[in-house]
Order: sequence, then structure tokens, then C-alpha cells
Amino acid sequence: MKNKYHYSFLDKLFFYLSYFFYKIIIPFEVRDPRWKMWWYEFRYTIAKFKDYNRSIPWKYSRNIIKTKFGTFRIRTGTSDAANVSTAFERRDINYLLRLVRKLINKGKKVLFLDIGADLGGYSVIVASYFRKDAVKVKSFEPVEASCFLIKENLALNNIEDKVELYPVALLNKKNDRAEIKLDSVTPGSSSMTSEGENRTIFIKTDRLDNVIGGEIPDYDAIVFKIDVEGVEQEVLEGAKGVINSGKDIYIMVEDFIKPEIINYLGRNDFDFLAKVTSYNSWWHYQKSK
Repeated sequence: MKNKYHYSFLDKLFFYLSYFFYKIIIPFEVRDPRWKMWWYEFRYTIAKFKDYNRSIPWKYSRNIIKTKFGTFRIRTGTSDAANVSTAFERRDINYLLRLVRKLINKGKKVLFLDIGADLGGYSVIVASYFRKDAVKVKSFEPVEASCFLIKENLALNNIEDKVELYPVALLNKKNDRAEIKLDSVTPGSSSMTSEGENRTIFIKTDRLDNVIGGEIPDYDAIVFKIDVEGVEQEVLEGAKGVINSGKDIYIMVEDFIKPEIINYLGRNDFDFLAKVTSYNSWWHYQKSK
């Protein structure tokens, strides 16, 4: 029987307690620049509580940040620093690392799909943590400037052999000239569905089934991280072949921008696992044999 989606008062309480805890201990987990990052995160947190849509750009000249999770090059004048902070989506990252370790301990070969990779934060963390394990990472990011940054971050952490980068947006159809609104201050929030004065650029889109469908037999378990600013359902529709391949499927999906994705997953026989932050939820699927 499927578990029903829930996000209780206690779940929310634990999230907020952990949110502040991981902000407080930043000086112990960020190696350099330790105190600039702590001060930046303090200002970022205050700004977000006043207006969630507000972004705080990193104004320091330092564009390399070293943390317990890896070394990252960021873009000054953007909010990249928040996305490589050790506090960023921390409970989801902890859940992800425990999940992958559990699968490895069961003798499974794991494929991690970082869909909407931005500057490669999740890709770097997973590839670094499981550098010597049977884990492969595939990173999908359609914005060219972000792809250059991902390549630099993979090189900085000596994990180029663990990660394959695909400069494409995953959707439910192929398009060689699709529009996306580029958010210059918060590049990770660039969106195909947003409106406004953000600069329009053109990207390539394709179905996951087309891009890596032939490689799926090489793996036992596939872990998705999907953060695509409102087109999560389209990503899943383009991955039906992968999802129904009979492999052990786990999905972390951003659900706060378009909560309808929760109903979509429920209708399509995904089993709810957990919601440990207010941004994402965790699901499991394995096709009946």
C-alpha cells in the first residue's frame, strides 16, 4: 500500500530548527572564506524571511568557496554563494547521501541524475562522497554559462571521471530552440515558465528517454534530483521509459513552486517516502514484475 503524502507540524518544526542550526554552524563547515560566508548567510536569511522572492548577491571579490562538501567557483554579483553553502537544502542532502549509501551497501550500482544542476552543487557532493563507489553522476543543465561553471567545479574537485555533463533541458519533447528566462542574480531560478523582464535566451530540450535510455540496463537503482522551476511534470513525462525500466527509482522533486506535482506522482503510483524540507519531497517507484 502506498504511503500518503504528508508534511506535519512536527515535520515543519524539525525543518526550521535544523534550518537555523545549519546556518549557525557554517563557520565550522565552510573552510574559506568562513566568516564572510557566515555574514552573507545571515543577511540572506533575514532577507528571505522578509520577502522570499528577494535574492542577495555575493558582493565580495572572492569567487572560490571551500566547504566540507567540496570546492566551488561561484559568480560574484549573484546568489550562487547561497547554493553552495553547507546549509543549502541540508536535510535533503543528508537524506540523499544516506539513501545512496544504503543502496551501495545492498550491492546496487547507482545512477544519480542531477536535473537542473545550476552550478553543479549536488553533482559535486554526490561524486565526491562516493568517489570510490559504484555510483555514476549525470548532470543536466541547459544554460551555457552554468555549464562552464559546472566543468570548473568538477575540475576543482578532481571528479571529472565521475560526472557526465549534458547541456540540455530535460522535458517531454525535443526542441533545438526553446526559450528560457535567464535570472542574472539568481541563475538557478532561471525558468521556462516565468514572466517579466528577465533576459530571454535559447536552449536545447530533449526527453531523458532519448538522452540516456540505452544506458539504463547498466544500473540497479536510479536516483533523480529534479529542480526545474515548475516543469517537473514535463521532465517525468519525458522519462517514462527510464521510470518503467524495472529499476529501483527514487526521486527528490521540488514541489513548492508547483504543488500539483504531488498529485501527479500519486496518480502514477509513486510511493511517498519523506518530506524533510519545505522545498522538496522524496518518492519511490518500482514497476511491478
